[in-house]
Amino acid sequence: MLQPSPTRTRQHAASRTPPTRYLSPLRYPGAKSKLTPLIGDLIRDARNRRALHGQVTLVEPFAGGASTTLRLLTDGVVERAIIGDADPMLSSFWYEAASAPERLIERMSNEFDRYLAIGGDVAVSRWDYWRAWQPELGLPLDANRAALALKCLFLNRTTFSGILHGSAGPIGGRAQASEYTIGCRFPVDGLAERIRWIGHLADTGRLVLVHGGTWRETLDIAVEFVDDPGELVAYLDPPYIEKSDRLYATGFEGSGHAPDVWRGIGPHQALAGYLLTTAPFRWILSYDFHRELLENVLLYGRRRTIPTAEARAAGAGAWRIQNNTVALQHSASTQTSRREVKELILTTL
Repeated sequence: MLQPSPTRTRQHAASRTPPTRYLSPLRYPGAKSKLTPLIGDLIRDARNRRALHGQVTLVEPFAGGASTTLRLLTDGVVERAIIGDADPMLSSFWYEAASAPERLIERMSNEFDRYLAIGGDVAVSRWDYWRAWQPELGLPLDANRAALALKCLFLNRTTFSGILHGSAGPIGGRAQASEYTIGCRFPVDGLAERIRWIGHLADTGRLVLVHGGTWRETLDIAVEFVDDPGELVAYLDPPYIEKSDRLYATGFEGSGHAPDVWRGIGPHQALAGYLLTTAPFRWILSYDFHRELLENVLLYGRRRTIPTAEARAAGAGAWRIQNNTVALQHSASTQTSRREVKELILTTL
C-alpha cells in the first residue's frame, strides 16, 4: 500500500495547479468520466442530508483510469480517497505515480525520446518488448513495481483503445501506415503534468492509499481506515457483464488474464451479495445496462439492502437502492466509431 514518506511530503506539498482538462494519465476502455458530475451531485446531496458527514473518504476498488476519484478529489467533493485494482500493472502504476512521480516521468520521457519519437519499426519493436516483458520470478512486487508502472503507461498510451488485453495491437497497426501512429496518444508534457498532480494529491494527504488486490480487500482496508462508516462512500465500476474478457486483463480475484473469470454471473453475484448484506457504508455502483441486474434478486432486484445483524452493528442500514439510466457514447475494441450505450447507476445514497 502507498505510504508517502514524511520528508518527501514536506518537500513537494507546495501549492500546485491541477491540469486544465484531463486528470488521469491513462486511457481506459469503457471509461465513464461523463458519469462523474452525476456521482459528484449524489455525494454533495448526501452530505447536505447528513447521509455522509465529516471528512468524507471515497474508495474506488476497481480503479482503472481512476478519472472519477481524481476529479472528485481535485474539486473538493471528497476530502480523501483510497484506490485499488486487482491488476498488478494498474496498481503499480498508481502506486508509482503517487509515491515516485518524478522517477516515473523520467522513465516515460526516456521511452518516448528513444523509441516513440523515432516511430516506425523502432517504436513497434519497443511495443513488442513491453508486451512480452514479465516481472522477474522470485522477486517481490516492490522490486518490479517501477517497471510494471512504466509497462502499464506505455502500453495504455500506445495500444488501440488503451486496452491492456493481449488481443489488442499498437495504434496505427504494425505497418504504421495509418494517419494515427503509435505515439499519437503519448503527449509527454501533458502526461507529466497529470502524474505530478497525482503525486501532489498524495503529498497533501488526499490520495491516502493505493492498494494492489481484490475489490474486497480494498473495501476492507477502507472500512478500517475511517473512524465512522458515515465518513466513507464507495464508488464501484466493475467490469462489464458482457464482453469484459475482451477489454480487461485481470479478473475479480486478480488471477491474471483469464477470460473464463468473466463468463457467467457468479463474480457479479458475489459483489452484489457483499453490497446488499455486508457493506457498512453507502455506495454508488455503475454498470453497463443489463436487465438481469434489476430483475435478479441475487443481484440488485431488491428495493433495499438486507444487512446481516453483524453488518447492522457495524453501521449498515436497510438502505433504499435507487437506480438511474444514463446514455453514454462508447467506442469498443472492434469499432472505430462511437455508439450510444446505456449505463446503469445504482446507489444507496
